[in-house]
Amino acid sequence: MKSLPTFTLACLLVASTIHFTSCDPQKKIAGNYTYETECMGVEMDGSQTLKAWGSGKNRWDAVDQAKKNAIRDVLFKGIRHGKTECEVKPVIFEVNAQEKYEDYFNKFFADGGEYKNYISMKDESVMPKITKDRKGAGSEVTEGVIVRVLRSELKKKMIADKIVPGANTSTTQGAVKKEEENLSRGSGDPLKGLNVSQVKPMTIGNYYALIIGIDNYKGTWAKLKNAVSDAKAVEALLKSKYKLDVCKTLYNESATRTAIISELEWLQQNVKKDDNVLIYYSGHGEYKKENEKGYWVPADAATNSVAGYISNNDLQSFLTGIKSTHTLLVSDACFSGDVMRGNTISTPFEDSQKYYDIVHGKASRQAITSGSIEPVMDGGKDGHSIFTYYFLKTLSDNTNKYFDSSQLYEQIKIPVVNNSDQTPQFNAIKNTGDEGGQFIFIKK
Repeated sequence: MKSLPTFTLACLLVASTIHFTSCDPQKKIAGNYTYETECMGVEMDGSQTLKAWGSGKNRWDAVDQAKKNAIRDVLFKGIRHGKTECEVKPVIFEVNAQEKYEDYFNKFFADGGEYKNYISMKDESVMPKITKDRKGAGSEVTEGVIVRVLRSELKKKMIADKIVPGANTSTTQGAVKKEEENLSRGSGDPLKGLNVSQVKPMTIGNYYALIIGIDNYKGTWAKLKNAVSDAKAVEALLKSKYKLDVCKTLYNESATRTAIISELEWLQQNVKKDDNVLIYYSGHGEYKKENEKGYWVPADAATNSVAGYISNNDLQSFLTGIKSTHTLLVSDACFSGDVMRGNTISTPFEDSQKYYDIVHGKASRQAITSGSIEPVMDGGKDGHSIFTYYFLKTLSDNTNKYFDSSQLYEQIKIPVVNNSDQTPQFNAIKNTGDEGGQFIFIKK
């Protein structure tokens, strides 16, 4: 149900400090003992999430040293421990590069140096819990941190500063060039290694939208104030700024269970293989703990019985049956994150025609939701819910011809989290035919 939740204090951290009880020692760097840097995963933009270690005279010195060690290992060693997703090869292949460019790297890693530009915060929602164990090394304190290293940007920096040869630089290091050409995840070209032997140009089919907004509930369900205005604003924006061939809408009393299902069936019967479908829902949502299932609440649902609802399982079945190459579900309702249960992976983002050709050619069934399995707010800013306000703002402000669902999510997530007590979610919908592609908004 879209109701105002109890607010809690949310903190944004640059890095999550963690304390572990055992690790194998690594070499000593600048008087501070460290441990092996471990891969925790690779993000959609190709950046690497790492667990790194550092020691110092106090906690903050140790944390800063851990960040520097993470960058050093990406630059000079590669990440060889932890999960296998991270690039094992270093950015810099040249032997003794640290000594050769000593003045450069002393400045780069100085306190407050440029290295800090290549470490970003790790999303709070996936941070490990802080434990209380702390390892001491004599009078020093050793700390572990979870950080996100922007490997692609770091490599660009090294090329720009002539530490690493660029693609057009004449060099005798043929072996180095060959190694760099074979880099895949997290390298300068995050699209390599995706088993794409030949990228086909985009074949753009029709764009369909089904937009649903419900304020006028009855019975046990409280009326909402902004759901219909949210939905109508989405309709107007898509029609005015983006490619949209067919738009079907259901507002208030017309959005019954039967009508919603009928429109989903219509999409199954009429959408073709190369087409694209966006489904936007704004209204009440419900989650039944006893059967561990989330639901949409149609306009004619007057009681708390699931008999009048549309379950997330029903939605998954319809999304599987729609023949489009891409289907994006956007749900601004309580407990809507339940539709995405299960871990999936997707193609890392790169702002290039090659990237858009690849992700447009792969099937996608994804969802962006206003929250996880939690209540979300009806009120927000300028007559819209907080989620839809930033959804509209991001699409309205976009100036690029192509703008995909992962970019959209990345730009709305932080402002929604910072201005509400809910956390938007984005993922593929499990077991519906997603192959790692992306729904692409095409600007007129």
